[in-house]
Amino acid sequence: MPINLELIEDGHILWFQIEGVWRSEEILPAKEKTRRIFKQAPHTVHALVDLRRATVNMSLLMASQQVIGGEPLPNAGQIAIVGVSRLMQMLTEPILRAASNDPISFFDSPEEARSYLRRYIRKKHEW
Repeated sequence: MPINLELIEDGHILWFQIEGVWRSEEILPAKEKTRRIFKQAPHTVHALVDLRRATVNMSLLMASQQVIGGEPLPNAGQIAIVGVSRLMQMLTEPILRAASNDPISFFDSPEEARSYLRRYIRKKHEW
């Protein structure tokens, strides 16, 4: 499955664009690249996980959590997830929150998620 990682908003948001089904052998390379991006960032980086073109199921969400979550990422901020049905959100949100302390929020569109994350970027610049 293709996964594209793109830094947007002047490097303050890492946009994960995922298509199709995520296979387990794709987790480690994505996790290594993600960790490298967060580690090299001179500021907080927020994650925008775009699953609109992915086959969303419990295993995909758990795999996504393994890439972003798990061992704390340096400079990690908020996590915004797009493209998950309300039913899947209700089923997975308690599991994802129990598995990690990462702040996770669900949105209907990338624009809505970016607007949410921009508030955290602006707050950081105001300090």
